[in-house]
Amino acid sequence: MSDPAELPYWLALRRAGLGSRNFALLLAHFKSIGAAWHASPEDIARAGVDSQYQRAIAKARRDFRGDGELDGIEKLGVRIYTWMDADFPPLLRDIRDSPPVLFARGKGTLDYVQAVAVVGTRRVTPYGRQAAEQFCEPLARMGVTIVSGLARGVDAIAHRVALENDAPTVAVLAGGIDRVYPREHQGLAERIMETGCLVSEYPIGIPARPDYFPRRNRILSGLAKATLVVEAGDGSGALHTANWAFEQGRDVFAIPGSVFSRQSRGTNQLIRENTARLVASPEQLCEELNLLNAGAQRPLPVAEPRNATPKPGTEPEEGKILHLLGDQSLHIDEVTRKSGRPIAEVSALLQVMDLKGLVRQDAPLTYRKN
Repeated sequence: MSDPAELPYWLALRRAGLGSRNFALLLAHFKSIGAAWHASPEDIARAGVDSQYQRAIAKARRDFRGDGELDGIEKLGVRIYTWMDADFPPLLRDIRDSPPVLFARGKGTLDYVQAVAVVGTRRVTPYGRQAAEQFCEPLARMGVTIVSGLARGVDAIAHRVALENDAPTVAVLAGGIDRVYPREHQGLAERIMETGCLVSEYPIGIPARPDYFPRRNRILSGLAKATLVVEAGDGSGALHTANWAFEQGRDVFAIPGSVFSRQSRGTNQLIRENTARLVASPEQLCEELNLLNAGAQRPLPVAEPRNATPKPGTEPEEGKILHLLGDQSLHIDEVTRKSGRPIAEVSALLQVMDLKGLVRQDAPLTYRKN
């Protein structure tokens, strides 16, 4: 920070509820938060701050305890970033409604080369679980930082896959940095802090609230160059994160799901609306992210059926599936068994091929060649 003496004022105003708009107004008018803190109520009003936040600033001054906030933060080992810091995450600085103050806790840093946000439903299906594992593993092996929200379901799976592959992971919280939610993920949060970090825009001691989660999502997507939606139903918070990423000009990818699954309605909708690009395999995602030449620690797992003869006009992997189908109808489980590939990849491929008219469904999850 250019002037460490001003940090308590940033913290006091953030605890008072001021967000990016009011911080920007104060900086534009007073040139520093310290000057704004000591300004008269009339000057605060002339800066454009509305009456609600004028009262909040007045109350913050009455409650101000100097370095008391900093003492609590230091005891927890929390790092603080403000807009004035050179090491404020550059990707996050560029988004609309960028948080003026950011708190981070853990041994990892926010100075990473490549990061992907991975989001999805809390009520993950077996398909979604396997898809999350299959897509996150190669990212983690290539050293990509996986950003997620520490929620139940897809978020927790993404964090755990990163940890299992010795990759850094960042969890963005919807409350204070010392308030892990849900509580049963306290152990997971502690593991994350060993190599990665927890991040929040909320001061310590602030509990998570329902209205904080949508705002949290803009930070989740803003910290990453791309967002992957694994599985999301109608109204899922993952869709909110995807829309934030799209608005921020970041790449958005979605894994297609069965048209019969409620948990895949949102992801399929993102693909239909061209908000997200469809990815049918981990290899495709890595290619989209330009990671295939980034030096993976070990080759990506690819199981190939023998004597596969691609059909002209199709992708090689689609040709292998067509070869397996032959002239018969096969349930997806049988295609998975014969191909030796994970069910998540097979399902995604079949969904794409169905959309392209290469296969059709004779019955739910049962396919044959067109």
